[in-house]
Amino acid sequence: MWLLAAAVFAFTACDKDDEDNKPPILVEDGLYIVGEATPWTDYDLKGQFAGGINEVGQVARTTMFEKYVALEANKTFKIVEIAGSQAIEYGPDNLQDVATNGEREQPNVTAKVGSYKTGGTYTVTQSGLYHIVLDKELQKVAIIPVPYWGILGGCTPYGWNDDNTHMTLTGNFSKDSLVFQITGLELRQGDFKFRYGSGWKFELNTEATVKANTNFGGTIDALVPGGSNIVFDKANEGIYTVKIKWSAQTGGLGMTAKLIKTGDVVPLPEYPETLYMIGDGVGTWNWDETDLPMIATHSHPYMFWKIVWLNATGGFKFAPKKMWANDFGKTGEMSADSVYNKGSDNVPVPGTAGYYMVVVDLKENKISISDPKVHLIGATIGNKWDAPVADGQFTVDNANEVITITKALSAGELRMHVWHKWFPLQTPQAVSWWQAEFIILNNKIKFRGTGGDQERVNLTAGTYKIDLNFKTGAGSITAQ
Repeated sequence: MWLLAAAVFAFTACDKDDEDNKPPILVEDGLYIVGEATPWTDYDLKGQFAGGINEVGQVARTTMFEKYVALEANKTFKIVEIAGSQAIEYGPDNLQDVATNGEREQPNVTAKVGSYKTGGTYTVTQSGLYHIVLDKELQKVAIIPVPYWGILGGCTPYGWNDDNTHMTLTGNFSKDSLVFQITGLELRQGDFKFRYGSGWKFELNTEATVKANTNFGGTIDALVPGGSNIVFDKANEGIYTVKIKWSAQTGGLGMTAKLIKTGDVVPLPEYPETLYMIGDGVGTWNWDETDLPMIATHSHPYMFWKIVWLNATGGFKFAPKKMWANDFGKTGEMSADSVYNKGSDNVPVPGTAGYYMVVVDLKENKISISDPKVHLIGATIGNKWDAPVADGQFTVDNANEVITITKALSAGELRMHVWHKWFPLQTPQAVSWWQAEFIILNNKIKFRGTGGDQERVNLTAGTYKIDLNFKTGAGSITAQ
């Protein structure tokens, strides 16, 4: 009835002016995509852009708008802002090919990025799914191809690496719906997210202060750009077909996902959530006096590590709780590469007091004792992300009971991690640096363990001395 009344009013109120004879725009204010390349040849609420979320801080950005849409090659489309009776068409202005090469956690794609102006139309040269982002403050538009989706996380056999879990397009291209899927995927208790092109974000400006999320979290029934990890319960473990679908009939960003169980799996061994060290080689044999929790390795529930001060004499053992139950040590002699098999005997200390890296692998029932390796990574070390960064390695200073580095650093987030010879050998997923990460917060060493991203500590460019005392848990960052 309202639409009918509006139409009658528009007819009776018209005059001879052609401008007044234009049909009314019967959609709400906002940004829309329209054109023969798209599913919508006229304004449609399903073609409306959603409000954007800046990946930096994961906060809503009022000037950013984004939309996933199927686009047909070599046909035109335009982006139109509806404001009351006004329809402002935005077209390309200095649009350039930008190859991200997967740098700085961006998808590995070549996108069209540039400014926009009033008037004109866009085209793409290849039919497919696209992620379009427009920011009015930056006066920037990005048309990003979506080559595939990946599912990744602690519930997959490959952890937080989606190289083996690409979800590829099924069937022929259609402007109505596009389905990406993977079949026969084993899913276990844990968490996961979806991302396209193996990237987490897309940078919209050279300062990298505005970034669009290229991943989805939240829940399987309500995907959220950049949302929290999706929880996968133990009761649901099995073999799955995983689908992520874009549909022109779905509002918002148009993306939905589905997990379809196709088979069962054998339950995995149960590993303890915690592990403690005790003994006169690390303290005393009294649980009330010795408190040495090991650090759980993210996404590898069978592996624990600790940088610990070992005395010149004595031995130690391990237990999942601070009590004499299910405790263990070693059996036999140490191998040439300083590894023991798990057993019931005390583990002897090497004989020289100082810091050591102790790693326990409960899947292989192995115990390793080695020199500790601590590294910087990321922005402060020249945006180097391939661990371990050789020129970011700390020095072990046993005389002063610290592990330390003094170095000229770039501005950015200070991120550190430990490294061990076993990490790259884990199958089917290696231990990534962030799965053994820690930070200094309020002059204390804070370990990530199995948790999410930690609070960030940002440094300005300069020379710093960083000291880590793993005996006391103290950490310091001092400008030089």
